[in-house]
Amino acid sequence: MDTAVNTKKATAKKVTKIVLNVLLWIFLIFSVLMMVFVFASSTNDYALPILGDKIILNVASDSMEPVIDKGDMIAGKVLTIEEKEALKVGDIITFYADIDGDGIKEINTHRIVKVTGAGEDITFRTKGDNMARYPVNVADDGYDIYPDDIISTWEEGDTQLHGIGSFFAFLQTRLGFFCVVVIPLILFFLYEIIRFVVMFLKVKGKDKREISEDEKEAIRRQAIEEYRKSLSAGDAPAEDAAPADSDAGDDAKA
Repeated sequence: MDTAVNTKKATAKKVTKIVLNVLLWIFLIFSVLMMVFVFASSTNDYALPILGDKIILNVASDSMEPVIDKGDMIAGKVLTIEEKEALKVGDIITFYADIDGDGIKEINTHRIVKVTGAGEDITFRTKGDNMARYPVNVADDGYDIYPDDIISTWEEGDTQLHGIGSFFAFLQTRLGFFCVVVIPLILFFLYEIIRFVVMFLKVKGKDKREISEDEKEAIRRQAIEEYRKSLSAGDAPAEDAAPADSDAGDDAKA
């Protein structure tokens, strides 16, 4: 019975250890990917992660529903100046625009509804697909988009991950990065340190062999025997010296 119980405990411990290691390594890989995204964002003028000709975007509003939902992550294609000038009505583009009228340009993703001019003088008008926000009687967003303002284009069927954009948007905040990346990394390294210490103590403990009671008794007897021998060795010179003094006395009397 005890053997079966010990076997089950050992199996459960082994399975738990494997699961923890798998989870920790998955998180480590995720952290590395996050670092890659951060590095990719710092190497371009858009301050957004670009991998090859794809730019990763988090959708923050519902203006393009039902085609693109709020909280989605999409991978748009970064455009050259020639490709920007070749855009047409119906294309979905991501661009910079002063949406709030506060003089600060923000990133927006809408569909082109009107093209004016050509070449360097070309301008675009856009509008969201969400009919609740942009009814038919609203022609467009009300501002011109120039080629230099355009970042990328996206087509239905391109990479689109539902809900992932909200998660990554949270990660971009200080609180999100600390909770999702920093704290788990600290826990990971603490776990590895504790595991190393436990293994070290276990290996060190194997080198210490437990002494049985019989061996302790034998060591005790040997110590007593050696002590007695040391006492006997100390008494021997005194016995030898006594006759020598007697002989010397006799000679003096003679």
